[in-house]
Amino acid sequence: MKKIPVDKIENGMVLSKPLIGASGNVLLNEGVELKTTMISRLKNWDIPFVTVQGEEEKTAEAAAPLAQQFETRQLDEVFSDVLTNPLMKIIYDATLLHLRGKQAADG
Repeated sequence: MKKIPVDKIENGMVLSKPLIGASGNVLLNEGVELKTTMISRLKNWDIPFVTVQGEEEKTAEAAAPLAQQFETRQLDEVFSDVLTNPLMKIIYDATLLHLRGKQAADG
């Protein structure tokens, strides 16, 4: 399996992992063959990358910065309405610190 940016998906590629949306819902299941119309939808949904069947390539390294941006954006969306709560701000800061540590380890 390999992680590739959505703009590099080719018609007929098959997902090797379920595609999970920002709210945690399954957008597409494992084994779904990606067609041109679905690839357009992924772009409209602002999905940065997908995992498709095939051998691992260095493309995953190129997708890592996109994934990191996506994770941070998701965190901001989840906490946007509750950051005025001091306890939620602490949780947000701790989660952001964890993400940055994970990103540094991956990068």
